[in-house]
Amino acid sequence: MTKTRNILASFRTVDEAQRAGQELKALGIKEMQIDRVSLYPGFNLNEFSNPITGRFDSLADLTLGSDFSNKSAEILAAADVNASGLSDGGEMDIDRNVLLTIVADENLADQAEQIIQKYNGMF
Repeated sequence: MTKTRNILASFRTVDEAQRAGQELKALGIKEMQIDRVSLYPGFNLNEFSNPITGRFDSLADLTLGSDFSNKSAEILAAADVNASGLSDGGEMDIDRNVLLTIVADENLADQAEQIIQKYNGMF
């Protein structure tokens, strides 16, 4: 059985992760996945709500523009400084929210890491 190494790397954009992914496929990496991660579960809304005429469920829905998957996440997000506007959020903002996950054969892992770093990926 071939030894493998799991590699998780974060990127600033999906485009950087996809470009790294294309080169990794050319190297021979078969198992790969690209995902977005965030502080809270749910989906970003593509439409804006008017607080006077529109329906919105919470402060977090209105200010963060997200559709949360459960009430607990919605309450937690409403307590976030980004929802209230009373602070800039400090160092808590996630700027590397794209995750590239690969399973590489041990003999390809070092080359895979170099490719990931070439496209600004961090481990």
